Amino acid sequence: MRMFRLNVIALAAALTFAAGAYAQSQDADNAQKERAAAGATVTGCLSKDASGAYMLTDEATGTQMPVSGVADLEKHAANHKVTLTGSSKTDASGKAVFEATKLSHVSDTCKAPSK
Repeated sequence: MRMFRLNVIALAAALTFAAGAYAQSQDADNAQKERAAAGATVTGCLSKDASGAYMLTDEATGTQMPVSGVADLEKHAANHKVTLTGSSKTDASGKAVFEATKLSHVSDTCKAPSK
């Protein structure tokens, strides 16, 4: 009878541990899905080119990327440093464009190298 109780206690402890591990696994999966849904994040210098299109320039490399999306783009298009959240899309002409869903202002100034 004593051995039976020890086995029951060991089984209960194992089930409790397994349930906790499963819950942690589910939490990690949910966090990963939330990050994926939020999209990519890019930081750089926001400006307008000669045609009036918004461009985000990488401060380190000077690489430019067309940007569209949130209404706040115009407000920060005077070479402000911003962080954009969104995803890369293809426009009607087949060019890659970063479609921003969120804009966070970082600084009123930005020092992107000239290309």
